[in-house]
Amino acid sequence: MLLIIILINMKKFTKLLLPVLCGAATLASINLNAFQGNSQDSCNAVEVVTATQGLKSDGTAVSADRSDVSAALYTPDKSNAAGGFYALGLNGTITLSLGGAVYDEAGNDIMIYETSFSGDTCSGSDDENALIELSQDGTTWVEYGTICRDGSVDISTTGLEYVIQIRITDTTTGSSFDGYDLDGIEAINGCEEIPSDVCYGSFAIDYVPGTNETGAPLNVADRMDTDKALGQPEMDDSMNFLSLGYGGEVTIGFNGVVYNNAGPDIEVVETTFGNASFSSYPESADIYVSQNGIDFYLIGSVLTDDAGDLDISNAPIALAYITEVKIVDTTPIGSISTDGFDLDGVVALTGCNEAIDPTPAGCYALDYLNYVEGTKKNGGVIDAIRTETPENVLGEPEGTDAYVFTTLGYGGEITLTFGGAVYNQAGPDLVVVETTFQNTWGCDTYNEFADIYVSADNINYHFAGTVCKSNNAIDISDAGDFDFIYYVKVVNNNELSTTEDAYDLDGVIAVGTCEPFNYPAYATAHYNLLSVDNVNANELGFKTYPNPTNGISYIEFTPRATSDVTIEVFDINGRKVGQIFNGEAYSGQSYKAEFNANNLASGLYMYKVTTGNSSITEKFIVTK
Repeated sequence: MLLIIILINMKKFTKLLLPVLCGAATLASINLNAFQGNSQDSCNAVEVVTATQGLKSDGTAVSADRSDVSAALYTPDKSNAAGGFYALGLNGTITLSLGGAVYDEAGNDIMIYETSFSGDTCSGSDDENALIELSQDGTTWVEYGTICRDGSVDISTTGLEYVIQIRITDTTTGSSFDGYDLDGIEAINGCEEIPSDVCYGSFAIDYVPGTNETGAPLNVADRMDTDKALGQPEMDDSMNFLSLGYGGEVTIGFNGVVYNNAGPDIEVVETTFGNASFSSYPESADIYVSQNGIDFYLIGSVLTDDAGDLDISNAPIALAYITEVKIVDTTPIGSISTDGFDLDGVVALTGCNEAIDPTPAGCYALDYLNYVEGTKKNGGVIDAIRTETPENVLGEPEGTDAYVFTTLGYGGEITLTFGGAVYNQAGPDLVVVETTFQNTWGCDTYNEFADIYVSADNINYHFAGTVCKSNNAIDISDAGDFDFIYYVKVVNNNELSTTEDAYDLDGVIAVGTCEPFNYPAYATAHYNLLSVDNVNANELGFKTYPNPTNGISYIEFTPRATSDVTIEVFDINGRKVGQIFNGEAYSGQSYKAEFNANNLASGLYMYKVTTGNSSITEKFIVTK
């Protein structure tokens, strides 16, 4: 739809807003008196959009007293008197904007008045005729038909809901001297406000004022009210703008999403008193757009006294729509400007619309990209069976100890896509499944950790959390206020991981878009199986020999599950006299440590074996 802009003290023609319908732009301006509301008896043509005057029948130019296009505007005099009309000339044409939308109602809707000194009746040799075309948007035209002298228009015959512009083209033949003489146009049933696809910034966030020209913090209250950057731009020399200051910025949002259509999509309007140019009064700003309020992309710049028309398509990624616009001052240092870019307003040329939800993802990752194979903890190469098939992480996680996973290794990572958007819903949104051979215990007993990053664009990644086997749920909200994401990056945490090959990724479940997946039931079963408590010290199979000992004592143990194990030596008074083992012990692996008691006096001592919150003690005797 077309928006008619009311211009108050119009700064210059380039600051007219360019409303967009189906990608086409139509330019119009009107007089302040044009809108009289639904109560008016009639409305008229208020602007000449284009006019091409033909010649007289003798081939000469139409006289000046009949060539003033403004004579066709406003209320026709309907008198057939000399003056007060515009002669089209033979085959001439004129396009006029009405002072609002003329809707189709019962009967005739528009009257077009022509001046003929022989009267209004169309029956003589001096009849003057014109072809009438109508438009609802100023771009697409519908031919109505030909009128003779005064003529009426019934919009219902065109299929249009309403009309905002009329094109009148002379088709006179015969003895006419200078073609159709247009007195004016009248809407029989009045005008209404023109339906518009255009909307304006409705709220401001993240206003960070910059400095003034001296480098001091900006501190001019009447230029720092963010409300002055909202709503329809005034485009005049009033104080209805927001100063950013040198290096300052503000983000403007809309009541809806702004679609990326063909051509310009948004307009950022700047105010400079006196219509100064950039060369004489440099002020400028870079314009960024965002779909989620988190990731912003540069689409262009706006200069002094400019109403910059900007295309969302200029962003480095494909954006179907945006929700926010960030304006960042780039006024050059040394400019004579006192407070940098002055924001009058932001216009959404394609309107504010309901967002169309993206296609939801399925349950599991469907593809991978950017797989980086890491190394073993000692820097060695990981066995090929663990790395040669990164596609093992796709689809439903098997949850077994078979080689159906991919090892990240130290320094390793992989990025996954899901064939659609993973929605950010209440609670966990992702479950990252890891494989740990023959280990039914949790993070505290098997140190393999991965950091999870999420992204909506595969450019900007945001940290969402760290996972391990028993703590494997991710809430996208921890990464930011996302409605949805498309990409998940799993990166081995090199500091927390301590196993030989590090994190083994089985797969990722998109909780929010996987209807068959019952997360509460999964969590109950998963966390009951994977206790976060360490293995009980009594389950280590601990034994020591010889006992008594007069020198070297040996300690052996074979844990049933992987665990951190500490073995210390204390005397009868509880004083620690030595430590034998402190580290991770793996399930099913036998360990043998020795303790040299040669420097101890004869007597009773104790081994204390600790795993997490449990411990046991074993007495032994030193003899000399």
